[in-house]
Amino acid sequence: MGLFDIFKKDRGYDIHSLEFCEVGKDGKRETLPSLKHYTDSRYIMPVVKMTSRIDRTVKMKVRITEPGGKVHMYDFDAPLKPGENMSAQFPWWGSENRDYFTTVGTWQFDVLDEDDRVVIGAPLEIASLDDIWEDTGWIYVTSHLEFRNIDYSGNAIDDWGTRSFVEPQYIQMRCGYTCYSKVERKVSYHVEIVHEQTGRTKSFDYTATLDPRDGTHWLQMCGWGSQSGTSYSPGSYIYTLSYKGKRLASGRFEVAKSPRQRGWIEPEALVLYFYNTDDELRKWQLQSASTIVVGKPVEQQSFKGDSYTSLIAGFQWKSLEGNHPLKLTFKFYYNGNLLYTWVSNGETIGRSLQKIMYSGVIYRTSSSTFPAGRYQVKVYLETQELAEHFVMERTIDVY
Repeated sequence: MGLFDIFKKDRGYDIHSLEFCEVGKDGKRETLPSLKHYTDSRYIMPVVKMTSRIDRTVKMKVRITEPGGKVHMYDFDAPLKPGENMSAQFPWWGSENRDYFTTVGTWQFDVLDEDDRVVIGAPLEIASLDDIWEDTGWIYVTSHLEFRNIDYSGNAIDDWGTRSFVEPQYIQMRCGYTCYSKVERKVSYHVEIVHEQTGRTKSFDYTATLDPRDGTHWLQMCGWGSQSGTSYSPGSYIYTLSYKGKRLASGRFEVAKSPRQRGWIEPEALVLYFYNTDDELRKWQLQSASTIVVGKPVEQQSFKGDSYTSLIAGFQWKSLEGNHPLKLTFKFYYNGNLLYTWVSNGETIGRSLQKIMYSGVIYRTSSSTFPAGRYQVKVYLETQELAEHFVMERTIDVY
């Protein structure tokens, strides 16, 4: 073998890798390079990494062998420039009618040099479109998730589009979808409902029957909850629809506290009032009533130390529902130490009406006044439905 024969066998370039992109008839890529495409592919374009040691145009061929053995061949001129590990794309092959790659299986692609020697080969897996649709749960979600609250019989309590619920029984979700299946199909989806504030998660699977007809349809999950309305704590919820571990869509809804869960009232203001005479007290109470009548909260006043002999607290609230008994406990503190506890019983009035309840009076002798320092009152509420719990506090500094 002579020196000329050795150089003749060096084709002047090497191809290191071979993958495939789907492209349009203009050669514009529609997918990333891959070794798997689908039966709806139009044109397949070989994409390579190569090193060239020459500066000239060479002839190449692409040989395509179908799973059944049928062979297709096309050739092309490849202008090469010296360079290492360069990306290059070869001419594409296929049909605008998407009827070339209809056979499912392994298609063998071989790149041949001008002497018909194989430079590189790679298998291309052509999969059924069903594989894509299976990965996506057979649907494309076309709308936001909508929610409603239903009872045990499926009757709507709060209809579709509601975003905030109060003591819901069963929360149901629906979303618009288009179907990829050509036949009616039963598909099992997974649902997770996460309470954002605590991370508590409720999950279940539900099998839906998909409508294969053209157009948008509604995918409707079963409702989850309880007839007692206690399954959903107040807060924000994330509802996620998924299929075999892949998230398809998610949405958010709120659950607000009910009047019962809020203790039948909405706290408006809590103030401390120092005074010396009953007349001063009556004037202040009249002023407070006038403030409430115009729908404003009673404001805290400032006071001087060693100037007053009596102390009282006023707690202003708005009723959420009438005729519910309340037990209010007032606890007074001076510089962090408990001074006095007063318990008062009352009742809510008509919805949205405001009321102020006064604590008992802390009296001191006429020769002894309240000294300067930090004064604080805390209010605790108890109802027939709720145990005693903290509601509001007021702290002021008396100088």
